[in-house]
Amino acid sequence: MRRSALLAIAVILVIVIAVVGWLALHMAPSANQRLVIVTYSDVEPVVQLAAEEFEASHPDIKVVVVPFPWNSYVQNELTVLEAHSPQYDVVTFTPTSSQLLAPYLVPLNMSYFNQSDIIWDQEAFGGVYELSNGSAEVIGVAIQTWVELLAYNATLFNNVTLQQEFYSEYHVQLNPWTWQNWTAVIDADKFLVGKGLVKYGFLVEDEPSHELIDTYPAIFEWYYAHNSTLDCGSPAGLPGYGTMFMGCAPSWWRHPFPPPSFNSTAGVDALEVLRELVSYEPSPSDIAIGYDALTQLVGEGSVAGAIAWANDIMGLNSSVASQLLMAPLPGGYGEPGSTFLGISKYSQHKGLALEFLRFVLSPQFQEQAFYLQGSLPISRQAYVEIMSNSSVPAYEREWLKAILIANENATATPPTVPQTYPYLIPSFNGPVFSWLQSPTQDPGQLLASIAAQWVRYLSEGG
Repeated sequence: MRRSALLAIAVILVIVIAVVGWLALHMAPSANQRLVIVTYSDVEPVVQLAAEEFEASHPDIKVVVVPFPWNSYVQNELTVLEAHSPQYDVVTFTPTSSQLLAPYLVPLNMSYFNQSDIIWDQEAFGGVYELSNGSAEVIGVAIQTWVELLAYNATLFNNVTLQQEFYSEYHVQLNPWTWQNWTAVIDADKFLVGKGLVKYGFLVEDEPSHELIDTYPAIFEWYYAHNSTLDCGSPAGLPGYGTMFMGCAPSWWRHPFPPPSFNSTAGVDALEVLRELVSYEPSPSDIAIGYDALTQLVGEGSVAGAIAWANDIMGLNSSVASQLLMAPLPGGYGEPGSTFLGISKYSQHKGLALEFLRFVLSPQFQEQAFYLQGSLPISRQAYVEIMSNSSVPAYEREWLKAILIANENATATPPTVPQTYPYLIPSFNGPVFSWLQSPTQDPGQLLASIAAQWVRYLSEGG
């Protein structure tokens, strides 16, 4: 057979395969199908709610939710996906596991969703996967959002006398909504702790097993976004790399990944801010502040506030939570962290899975998930509806205003490349935590040493 004929047949086969794949994803689901969703235990209640509601509107469909503990669900999913098994139709993941699961997930055409209603900064952090050729594809949609912002003691910050005294001394309002930089946070710590009004200032999580890799980018983002050489016009950095890497690869760079960004004067400035904030909370040598310590100290009421995940603050006892207000991080941004659902490439019910994802993203379900499970929406319309509901406590509606702004400007992004957990996190958190305990080493040398390790880990492929 002539080569041209073989080429024509090959082209036809490619087209046929593509059409079959498209039909598998977009054809209407048939009756008596079974959709299996694998997830982790923390988000199981929200996923189960979605399953039950979806079943109610699709009486011939059975949705099965399979939960695993947080520390084992990714490995379970990978084992099944790597075997090309059709066992799971819909797969749960978070930004830190997105790069591992991406090769096994169906690329999603976002035109099948109401894109204008989706909070894109949250969707992009984990839901978008950068390909080796520099292009990107959507691999999942967020079922809920997490965001890091400022929580503050309303009793103190709404005190008119304190507001006047603070402004007289620092020429800045005692109102986190007006703060344009991190100096204002440090000044508030000095003022409130110095007057003996609280024992601690704004708590920051400095626990070294994980939290520092969230806390540092939350602060560093301000300096990154104000440095065009570092962000290259991309305030959230590149997908997978985030703001701890440059938003572009300069012509002099010889690696297939962008250079680290924190080994810079901007990185040093952020580290010095972190050190000052930590000085107004328990010494890292005594108590490393993680989730448990942070919520305990906030609950005791003797803190100015916290740089914390809004979801954690919302989970506090209502008598404590009602005394707190929220604001975006200084300058009006937040740190994202969503839970995503993707479709397995090996699912035999791709069309049904797509319909389930569209249902989960609907404002109606997003609103219901907030009321019944306290899940923060990815839908803008859901926020508008909830904030206009007078039966929701006033302080919660105030929270949602801050959360929505922080979500829509959620540009403080840590890396999510596969090397993040086994290599990047410990090589950053360990030395930084030691430095916070005894900041004797030059901070520029410290960050340069860590950045060199990151380059080595990425060059070696982890």
